[in-house]
Amino acid sequence: MKIVVAAVLSIVLCHVAMGADAVEPPTQPVDVSRKSIDAAIARGVAFLEQSQTKGGYWGTGTVTRGTEIESMVPGSHDAFRLGTTALCIMALREAGEQAAHDRGVQYLIHASDARRDDGMLIYNTWAHIYVTQAMAEEMAHSSDPRLREVAERNIRHLQEYATYLGGWSYYDFDAQTQLVSLGPTSFGTAAGLIALWEARQAGLAVPQRLVDMSLHQLEAMRLSDSAFLYGEDYKYIPLLDANMTRGAVGRTQPANLAIHLWDPDKAPVAQIRAGLDAFFANHYFLEMGRKRPYPHEAWYQTSGYYYYFDHYYASRLLPYLPAEDRPAYAAKLAAAVLSHQEGDGSWWDYAMWDYHKPYGTAFAVMTLERCR
Repeated sequence: MKIVVAAVLSIVLCHVAMGADAVEPPTQPVDVSRKSIDAAIARGVAFLEQSQTKGGYWGTGTVTRGTEIESMVPGSHDAFRLGTTALCIMALREAGEQAAHDRGVQYLIHASDARRDDGMLIYNTWAHIYVTQAMAEEMAHSSDPRLREVAERNIRHLQEYATYLGGWSYYDFDAQTQLVSLGPTSFGTAAGLIALWEARQAGLAVPQRLVDMSLHQLEAMRLSDSAFLYGEDYKYIPLLDANMTRGAVGRTQPANLAIHLWDPDKAPVAQIRAGLDAFFANHYFLEMGRKRPYPHEAWYQTSGYYYYFDHYYASRLLPYLPAEDRPAYAAKLAAAVLSHQEGDGSWWDYAMWDYHKPYGTAFAVMTLERCR
């Protein structure tokens, strides 16, 4: 009896935490037609246009629910705002929107760089990753020299805030040293390597030693089932729930993409396909973490803020599959994203001040763009 009551209470609390605009997992097939995808993207773009501030950025950090992750003022919020804005302008660029996109670019050009203002918190690495990627992508469409300047600064910061082993983490719990003493996370390192790969494609100078060290760490975190450890420090506890296949299928996608971009032989098509198959076979465990109010409380220690991050990088793997395989995977990705669009046109996976809807929407729009 106690177990039943606890289970019911857990469900009720989860619904309360998720809020009134929560979307239940679909019980019927989702329309993944081009028309449906186009309409969802248009609604997502409209949300991003409406939620942009007058200053050109997204997210103010002034709205709270009391369950957000630990942060420091102002540094953490500078990082969240810059990273979110970078993602939004990337999404608007891909969707063909111009006005809000251009205001966002101007904000990033003039904004001060994110900084680490607490020994434990290194959230600024996320800002450096996505600002670098956004500027690299903008350079393909503009000759504005300021884009290069911003990108080069953030590449230097990525070098400055890499861990002592290479790769990136966003915490340094113990020593809190200038050179980050905590080992890198697999997903953060993957995202950083992808941003640096795009930077090099744009003609920016990228430190090869940093790439080599980070890539080495990422490859070392690959497990026997081809999933990836949560982070380098977790190698001594490989049977931790987060490291099991069901807890790792999300981060496997950016990790496979990063390795494939820099060294295709070490992440061949067969491995990419296997990773995507595991992703969908265990997708419900990602769903369980979506919109949970506390990090890592769901089964296999999944967290809400991985959801759209993981789907975005999964969608970026589609071009590397044989052409005949892409539609089936794209349809599954589209169904997973389309089914969770909110009434206001946004997507979100973890309540985080007022950054969560813009970053979730940006990831979702970019995912759907690749599922057309």
